[in-house]
Amino acid sequence: MEQRTVVLPYRHCVEPVHAVTEGLAMSEQKRAIRETGFTNCDVAAQVGGVHVLGGLHGHPLTIARLTGSITRYEPDVVAVEACAEAISQYHPDVQDARWPPRDELEAAAYATDRLYDLLLAGIDTRESEHSADFERFDREIFTELGIIGSPDELTRATYYELDLETIREWRALTEVRAPDAFTTVLAERDAVMAGHLHALVSDEDIDTIVAMVGVQHLTGVVDLLRTPSEIPDDFVEIPPLAHYRLFPRDSPWSSAK
Repeated sequence: MEQRTVVLPYRHCVEPVHAVTEGLAMSEQKRAIRETGFTNCDVAAQVGGVHVLGGLHGHPLTIARLTGSITRYEPDVVAVEACAEAISQYHPDVQDARWPPRDELEAAAYATDRLYDLLLAGIDTRESEHSADFERFDREIFTELGIIGSPDELTRATYYELDLETIREWRALTEVRAPDAFTTVLAERDAVMAGHLHALVSDEDIDTIVAMVGVQHLTGVVDLLRTPSEIPDDFVEIPPLAHYRLFPRDSPWSSAK
């Protein structure tokens, strides 16, 4: 692959989930951070050529980690937890992605507009509805696991303490509390996103993917990528893709490199 050096100056169809982060604002957290799927995405959440990041949708640290991973890994595809309509909203014919971006989709669109060969994929193609109070479950579960002392201590910083094993425990206890919602909101969408990623990385023209999903999806997606035989066959398909190649690479009107 041609060497590309791009410095990225620092909306979608999903509801916010939760974050595992690489670093913290000093005002939020001062103690050392344990290893997490987010911090060590290139080890703990890498499956072949797929780097899976878990994060809080729209959080500045999630955006920074995504843009940093695009610069570091030079992927062929950046995949976000978003639907087909969402990945088209920042096409230059519609509206320009601004900087700084408001969420990871806008960050990915900004990168796609400036990296000629980079494709943008929307891997959250399954609609889901639920009435479960996931925040209440989190308060109960993290108290039960000893991550917080009482339910009212839950903050965003709580999610920064999660490692992959704790995420698995969190998911298991969520399933006990709301099995139907767990299946609809988490497990089925895990499989859909993993199926799209598996189809993409199986394409002979695609070597590297950077994917951003909500943190509670992280282990579900990664575990399925490691055992793709468990992904339903009808979920293994190329997801909606977008690119912003309005002009040839060498055109004076092109912003791509």
